[in-house]
Amino acid sequence: MTDIGTDLYCISDLDPAGRTVSGPEALAQAIARRLQTPRGALAAIGDDPDYGLDLRDYVGDDVGAAIEAEVEAEVEAAVRAECLKDERVRDVDVTVAIADRGLTVGVRVASTQGAVRLVLAVSAVTVDLLKVA
Repeated sequence: MTDIGTDLYCISDLDPAGRTVSGPEALAQAIARRLQTPRGALAAIGDDPDYGLDLRDYVGDDVGAAIEAEVEAEVEAAVRAECLKDERVRDVDVTVAIADRGLTVGVRVASTQGAVRLVLAVSAVTVDLLKVA
């Protein structure tokens, strides 16, 4: 059984107080970082060149209602594939809703240590972790 682990509190930047997180919160933050990191951005420092999916890339185009479902399905598939790259994740369900100026992404992860749910709000500039359960 893989331990979810303990990590520094870090969604988009390190916490100045140096707080740590563990359990579901640590996994949720790791997934949030994964979903806001451009693919290949870590290759320059010798890490995984296949890490990352920048959800902000899906924001900004004005899509009509006719293709909105196609875009949502594409984002769902991409998020699912990216989450499954984490060795702690056994399965994942993703829901995506296109809003006026962004996306709301719900992720339910079946991990080696139980279920983790998170909700992300994605704009052209930020990926915010709104909820962890």
